[in-house]
Amino acid sequence: MMKKFISIFLLLSLFITQTYAADSCITLAEKLIARKAEQGYSESAHLMSKLKSFADENNLPWQVMQVGPPQRKVERLFVAIDMNDQAMVEKYLKAFNLEDDQNPVLALEFGYEVPDQYVSGVLRTSSDPKAQIYRWGKKDLTRDVWAQEWMIKGGFNRYPERMKNPVWGYAHIMELDQAEAKNVKHFLANPDQRGPCKSDNCVAWTASIELGTTKKEATAEERRYLFNELGVSRSSAHYEIGRRLMHAADQRHSGVVVFVNGEKGKEAFNTSLRNFLPPEPQIPYTNIIKGLGHDPQGELMKAVNQIPDGAKIFFPIAAGASPEAMSALIQRAGGLQKGFDISILVNGINESTLRTAAELPDKKIRFRSLFVGSNMRKLHNEGKISYVPGYLSDFPRYMRDSSMKDFQYDAIVVRVSPPDENGFHSFGPNYDMIHAILEARPNIKMIAEVNPNVPFTHGVNKIHASKLSGVFKSTAKLAGPPVVPFTEVEKNIGHNLGKLIDDGATLQVGIGNIFGGLADGLEANNRQGLSISTEMFGDGLKDLMERGIATKAETGFAYGSEDLYKWLNHNKAVEFVSTEKVNDPALIQNTEKFHAVNTALQVDLRGAVNAEMGPEGRLSSPGGQVEFMSAASRAKGGKSIIAIRSTAKNGSFSTIGLDLYKGNVTTPAESVHYVVTEYGIAMLKGKSLSERAVELINVAHPKFRQELTQKALENNIITQEEAAKVVLDVPVVAETEVQAGRGIASTKESFWMRVWTYITNIF
Repeated sequence: MMKKFISIFLLLSLFITQTYAADSCITLAEKLIARKAEQGYSESAHLMSKLKSFADENNLPWQVMQVGPPQRKVERLFVAIDMNDQAMVEKYLKAFNLEDDQNPVLALEFGYEVPDQYVSGVLRTSSDPKAQIYRWGKKDLTRDVWAQEWMIKGGFNRYPERMKNPVWGYAHIMELDQAEAKNVKHFLANPDQRGPCKSDNCVAWTASIELGTTKKEATAEERRYLFNELGVSRSSAHYEIGRRLMHAADQRHSGVVVFVNGEKGKEAFNTSLRNFLPPEPQIPYTNIIKGLGHDPQGELMKAVNQIPDGAKIFFPIAAGASPEAMSALIQRAGGLQKGFDISILVNGINESTLRTAAELPDKKIRFRSLFVGSNMRKLHNEGKISYVPGYLSDFPRYMRDSSMKDFQYDAIVVRVSPPDENGFHSFGPNYDMIHAILEARPNIKMIAEVNPNVPFTHGVNKIHASKLSGVFKSTAKLAGPPVVPFTEVEKNIGHNLGKLIDDGATLQVGIGNIFGGLADGLEANNRQGLSISTEMFGDGLKDLMERGIATKAETGFAYGSEDLYKWLNHNKAVEFVSTEKVNDPALIQNTEKFHAVNTALQVDLRGAVNAEMGPEGRLSSPGGQVEFMSAASRAKGGKSIIAIRSTAKNGSFSTIGLDLYKGNVTTPAESVHYVVTEYGIAMLKGKSLSERAVELINVAHPKFRQELTQKALENNIITQEEAAKVVLDVPVVAETEVQAGRGIASTKESFWMRVWTYITNIF
């Protein structure tokens, strides 16, 4: 009797919950209609009603769910469509597209996110499944091919296990007014008139779709970037764009179509949809959502309040930089008389946050960059961030030199692990220059973000809790590079590098997806007994150690995936040391068989390397490249190697050429032994200028070899006899994805699914 009573009660509870869900859809419509005076909200209300009607007319599962941070929850209407039902998919395409003259809809479609797998995101404009979608800022595959090969399979069957996933992807749909739709079409047709995210230099361009006015002289306010209109800052990675659209975009974006896999997908949608949403954004919400401030009495603001007005502050490189602390300093600086002078390095803090700080009234935050990267290129070229040239082993010496006043910091902001049993925190994936600051300024104010995602790494890179001036807790994920498709180009480059690197060598490797094929190349060439000594340790080097190709490593900092940071936790095989040590040219050149492998933007026909400048200005900094390359070239049995793709700008530009951008030389030709592309190995060591030119042309992309040969002849670099040694007829290496994948989504039952299972078991 009791069991039947409980069952009836639970059934009633389920009924009430479903009734509330229906009411919640009406409530959401009312909320949107109430804001009809704001641009886009009347269209959002219309879209939400249309999407709900579409679901009802086609008997599709739907639900309203709250997403976002506790201080600003928003509601979205989710509707499930079975991707195996082609007729229903075509109905969806016809109902929601940009070509609709009366109610145009912006449809941004993303594949389901699986950890450490590439996430593809596109803009669909047409109702025709055979029409091309926009990817990387230009027309690409047809929608049906993209959906099958990228949304479902992750890239031409790179991840065959994805076929088993209950959820395959999402469509974020937003109704536009007539003027917005007209401009989006103009934006798509005229890439040369776009703002900072053009088709040839921005992979994840969808965050910067322009709803306002696209023309060359337009301001950011006139352009009205999509993410600005949704109240969030833009990102540079597809997976992060998908996360921000789902969790952080404001209420104007209220409609999400979930593409599911048959009946098991519908069941997952109905019972545990939240488990199948993208993870929350990697960057803290306070750094993403505009106007979302910090509690003045919270522990974060209390911690940064320890830093005095007018202080010089240091933020570590990459994953060691705390976005939340930077956001709190921005909030505090506005009320100060002097503000702060902050030294920063590449990555870690996104461009939007840095821009907010750099554009504070009265320049209350002044930035000095010791390494320019993608998060500060535009700001530097606008004159809003000062750049300090130097190598990574130089700066610690400046910090110890009392005459170098700009390097005498008053405060340092760090990220640390939770303490061990003795009260020591680890600096995790960072040691870089922290040690030098602490040695030079033992009484410095140290503000620490204590974060369980920070690994407790091996080395002397730790600090006792008693040394911390202020502490705040965070669970934000650590910064890392986006997962980028790995193609035959990287595979060939890796194989060519594998031929060059000797057994027993000590290896330094630079940053970049270009090294994605290194482990396979070394393994194919049966290399073994390697050691690693590098300024930056990434996932590729982890792969070498997991395969047993390398057995030990030392590094200044680590930057990579969440998996890398977990692997580093209490891993004694990787020792964290100062960049002053690991980048020291004297130590490097006295290490036998030291092999330095780095990348570049360009190489000229002499072998000189540009790793810093692009046509629009500074893109990067030398970092430690010159230190490693010059010292490795002098080491006994040493090798200095530049690995570079043969083309850039979607294949329209040869990275091997007669001249370098703005004549900039990062690493001189004399310090480069080898240049490796997907087409082979150019051996430059001991070669004349003309011999070097021929070697380099023979590893350039085939479509540019004739032109390069002609230029070399015209400039008297090579003779006709030497020109005859250039091989013109070479098969082109296709940029076809080759990487295998891993990881299937969780199918953990929700609470309500467990309730329903219990009820059905009773009856």
